[in-house]
Amino acid sequence: MRRVLGRSFSLLLVVLLATLLDARAGEATSPGDPALGKARFEQYCAVCHGHHAQGDGPMAKATTPPAPSLVSPEVRKRSDQDLVRAMADGMGVTMPAWRGILSDQDLLDVAAYLRSLGELTHLP
Repeated sequence: MRRVLGRSFSLLLVVLLATLLDARAGEATSPGDPALGKARFEQYCAVCHGHHAQGDGPMAKATTPPAPSLVSPEVRKRSDQDLVRAMADGMGVTMPAWRGILSDQDLLDVAAYLRSLGELTHLP
């Protein structure tokens, strides 16, 4: 009887861990939602990058180097993975790392929002 309970508990533990790992993996692979990304961008990023991500936020010029436009051709060439990595890990001393503050899904949502701006913005 003890052996059966031990095996049942082990099986339950394996199933629980697999479920948790699967849920965690799905968090980072879901496609980004631009509408949710816009809300996160406005909350965390617009103060430096501006409401339309053109690098003209109120704190943009207070940082060295100044916050860049995120709809520039240079940034548009970057992959979503590069954008997510930059947001997660930060850039230099002026852009904070958002890992641990924003979820992986939040970062994918912000990347999707930035992509949608490129479609709507006429670059000079």
